Amino acid sequence: MDWQSVEHLIGCALPADYKETVRRYGPGCFSQFIHIYQPSSDLQAIDLPTQIGESLWALRYLRDAGEPIPYRLDEPAEVLAFGRTDNGDILFWRRAEIDAPEKWTVLVKEPRGEEWFEFPGDMSGFLAGVLDRRISVPIFPRRFPSVAPIFEPY
Repeated sequence: MDWQSVEHLIGCALPADYKETVRRYGPGCFSQFIHIYQPSSDLQAIDLPTQIGESLWALRYLRDAGEPIPYRLDEPAEVLAFGRTDNGDILFWRRAEIDAPEKWTVLVKEPRGEEWFEFPGDMSGFLAGVLDRRISVPIFPRRFPSVAPIFEPY
């Protein structure tokens, strides 16, 4: 993967744990629910640059329509999408320090409401915690994840 080109395209460096997750797993689905956007994909639904732009457009639209969005959306945006769920929840990095990707935390935005969930750690810590049930995300279905979560490549 040419990370320098990807980072130039999206306008910022990316966290090392994201790069390692993409390298190790590639495109696919965690526990039949969580999809991590890929830095370069023919599938626009999981293409990182495409989805970063679309999710920011959607959040700005909601903000302009009156929904309270508790994060800065003007450039440089405080949120950057990195994944989604089968229910339409969007997974974001919260970039409190724009130029420090190793300090970014995780946000989950429900698709049909104003609820946000914040995890004070990195993406891989969030995935591990959710998949082994140490972290409960109120937005996610109660029966997620299964007792034996797996990764299924596309």
